[in-house]
Amino acid sequence: MKKEIIVFIIVLLTPLSSMVSGIDENGYDINDAAHFKYYENDENIIYWYEWWYANIKNEDKAIMIFFLTFGDLNNPLLSIAGSFAFFFKDNERISSFVSFPFIPYHLDYEKCNVSILNNRFYEEDGKFFVEHNGNDLKIYLEIYPQGERFGSFCNIDEWQWMSWYVASPYGYGKAKVWFDGNEYYFEGNAYHDHNWGIAKFYQLKWDWGEFSLGDMALIYGFVEGKNEMLGGVHIVKQDEHIFVPYGKSDMEILEWKRFVFEKKPEKIFISANDKNINLEMNLELYKFFYIIEELKLKPYLMGKASGRLKIYNEEIFFFDIKGFYEHR
Repeated sequence: MKKEIIVFIIVLLTPLSSMVSGIDENGYDINDAAHFKYYENDENIIYWYEWWYANIKNEDKAIMIFFLTFGDLNNPLLSIAGSFAFFFKDNERISSFVSFPFIPYHLDYEKCNVSILNNRFYEEDGKFFVEHNGNDLKIYLEIYPQGERFGSFCNIDEWQWMSWYVASPYGYGKAKVWFDGNEYYFEGNAYHDHNWGIAKFYQLKWDWGEFSLGDMALIYGFVEGKNEMLGGVHIVKQDEHIFVPYGKSDMEILEWKRFVFEKKPEKIFISANDKNINLEMNLELYKFFYIIEELKLKPYLMGKASGRLKIYNEEIFFFDIKGFYEHR
């Protein structure tokens, strides 16, 4: 991979399951709960970030939702929280932002259960539910997670670090959307993860992508450390998670697409070679949406992946499976 085009995302270096027990006696996953209180006395807590992310997508519709917190949450003047939702149908993008100074919110430290004003992101009975209530856009999601959950922790430099936890590597989702007097309902592939850490967020550089392949998921993530590339490729099945670290996995950006103010990858080649695993995957931009449509800023990417996966003695060829991917 050429140095000038190397890009990166958060990935498994130390499995979170070795650090935290995970599912408690009530069936809740503490890894997906809030984490701020464990670090609130850190001298760099002003750079705290934590968010819960979910998406559901099919051939012509998709939803992305973020529940975000940034900064020293003990000081309302030095922190912010909000719920951000995006609904894509055909080539139309509709967005909704619920965030303002001193917005009331609640974080749960036992399970995924976040409330920001009248918006909720929570786990109950092994499923995830998301409720977003914007002024013009209202969304209700149900996510039925599948795949072995996994997570990672990595140090960026002396004090900056990142954690990532994938609570639904793949799965099935239902979505209801209310907008402009119309009601929409659709079903599709679902994904949910959770990120937190202390870092100068806008200096972070990463690449990430997630693609459902029947009863498994192909997820990649690479992040630029201080002096090295971190991350790798994850192959996830219902009761199995295989991680192929950078060095045995790689990504190469083959072509770029120029947007108004920035470039994003248009074609990517992902590879992973390890014991019992051989992956060759070509990823191509399928469609994009501007997060900030009015200014043509922050294009968010949906891609089509095709390739070959050999896992143990099984060889799988796949074509045009769709998923989201990011480049920062």
